[in-house]
Amino acid sequence: MHSKWQLWDFFSVQNRELLKNHEGVLGLSTFDPICLKLAKDFLTRGLGDAPLHYKMAAEINRNWIEHEFLTLNLFGNSESFFVHQAQDLAPDLVELLAGAGVSGRFVLLSFENELAGWKKLVKEGKVRTIGIEAPKFWETAKLLDFICAHLRLPLAHEAKSWILDSLENNLAAFYNAACLIKLNHPDAREVSSIEVRELLTLERLDQFQLASLFARKKFPEFFDKLVALEGGFDKVRGFFMFMQSHLVKMVDPSYLAQKSRLTQYDKELQSTARLWKEAELIREVERFNGWEILCKKKDSQIWHLVKDAALRSHTSSFAIR
Repeated sequence: MHSKWQLWDFFSVQNRELLKNHEGVLGLSTFDPICLKLAKDFLTRGLGDAPLHYKMAAEINRNWIEHEFLTLNLFGNSESFFVHQAQDLAPDLVELLAGAGVSGRFVLLSFENELAGWKKLVKEGKVRTIGIEAPKFWETAKLLDFICAHLRLPLAHEAKSWILDSLENNLAAFYNAACLIKLNHPDAREVSSIEVRELLTLERLDQFQLASLFARKKFPEFFDKLVALEGGFDKVRGFFMFMQSHLVKMVDPSYLAQKSRLTQYDKELQSTARLWKEAELIREVERFNGWEILCKKKDSQIWHLVKDAALRSHTSSFAIR
């Protein structure tokens, strides 16, 4: 039997006693290490003092399976096993475990990707399998709500909005941020946006949003967001490469007339290109190219140049160079 769960639905009362009431082999698929940690902590908490041993797939071989499950043990055995990286098990070992008739205890096979081994296990249906699915890209607010509820972290609405706008929208980023906030505000009735921003730094780079700000000559907003990313050489190098491509397209957007249907990005290019002279765009391409080279060298001078540009963008003396 196979069942699929959304992360926030998996942590239900019925699943808390899952391992306590299960005997035999059970397959579990999780979509990232934090998901695995949360699921493992939740499932094993319901076991109480029942003996459980952890093993890596590399430690599992035919001799171990035969000795542990297929050989008569006069003293009996109540030990259960949690096997990590089960996707690395050879197919014949999975088959042997599935047919071993494990009784009075369980073997949980933790698959940490959904490649051939997991798909084969689900398709054959010889053992019970449970898959926890990754949130869809439009479910990030729900994911953050789940993390806050799971950790009992009372974030203000404005604080949640800031996190969604400023951090990478994935489970690891949300969980690590929430743990840090909880550590610093363990007894807070509500954690404000100001308190959150004191602990976290901007790490999400929305290159289309930034490119739009720059193309519309909203330089203060553009550079303020860029300065907040200090330290991420590889991330901003990729952005500087994108900016060069974006500005080159703005130099001559006439190619868009050949497209039967324009995307929102295409329309943005057309409208903002009118705000610039060709010479201005060429100079900016050269500037971003120079910044890309500094990032490639991991030269910290890049941050001084970005900060200088940010300061000038807030004064009347700022001008496109």
